[in-house]
Amino acid sequence: MMLYRWQGSARNFGDELNTVLWPRLLPDFFDDDPATRFLGIGSVLDRRHTGTGLKLVAGSGYGGYQQLPMLDRDWDIAWVRGPRTARLLDLPDALGLGDPASLLPCTGLVPPVPRIRVGFMPHFESAARGAWDTAARAVGIVLIDPRGDPLAIAAAIASCHVLLSEALHGAIVADALGVPWIAIEPLAAIHRPKWQDWADSLNLTIRFQNLPASSLPERARLSRLAAFHAGRGLLDRHADRLRSVHAQWFLDRAAGALRQAALAEPQLSDRTALDRCQTRMLEQLQLLRRTHLRPGRGSAYQPVLPAL
Repeated sequence: MMLYRWQGSARNFGDELNTVLWPRLLPDFFDDDPATRFLGIGSVLDRRHTGTGLKLVAGSGYGGYQQLPMLDRDWDIAWVRGPRTARLLDLPDALGLGDPASLLPCTGLVPPVPRIRVGFMPHFESAARGAWDTAARAVGIVLIDPRGDPLAIAAAIASCHVLLSEALHGAIVADALGVPWIAIEPLAAIHRPKWQDWADSLNLTIRFQNLPASSLPERARLSRLAAFHAGRGLLDRHADRLRSVHAQWFLDRAAGALRQAALAEPQLSDRTALDRCQTRMLEQLQLLRRTHLRPGRGSAYQPVLPAL
């Protein structure tokens, strides 16, 4: 069975979590055999997997980046990220159990540490195009770059007493670790629906804060020009030149908005709802092991729910 994750030009925290979460929760489960593709964390339920053999789904979601998949006998769905994904795929709402990243505390891979700082995790695209590291430093907030090592990022989240996050999986992991979080509405509208998909699995109402673009290249990616492949290429080629245009104005505005957003009341999901989601996902993983693990393979490791 091949463990799938989306890979772009830069690493992305949510997608990279697949590489540390699943080998821990499902030891001896993966062997890189492409006959079966395991789809876990990420908005990857779409037609990119057409004709790739059996698809085993454990918590993936639909993100709107490509066309909806055409489900047939080659799809084995244990659960999906939330009820919105379930409805789009004509599946029962009950299969929208939650995002697998909520299981990270069950692995023992993120030890408790003192919570001593306010952190900010931008979306990985914002981190690449914006000036958020400088903006965050200007207001005494620690930037957590979603393009780094996933366990180092998780440890950085654990060290926060509040996390502001434009990245969905920054908020999901913070919530699972009990770190209060403040949701920053993604600058690009296409990244917003998946937040609601996850939130619905926890009966959670997200209180979004808004930030402006921190640089002209970040803002230009929202323009009509960026809707076309040639336009995106043009923006990429001239990114360094664009970055210098009104740089201080963009930076000052972004830093001020970030400071203001940090004053908002942070959130946590209801702990009973989180426990219920984690328990149901772990039950599905036990069923997956019994159904798909080859005879003679296996491990004594059993995930344990954290004390809530």
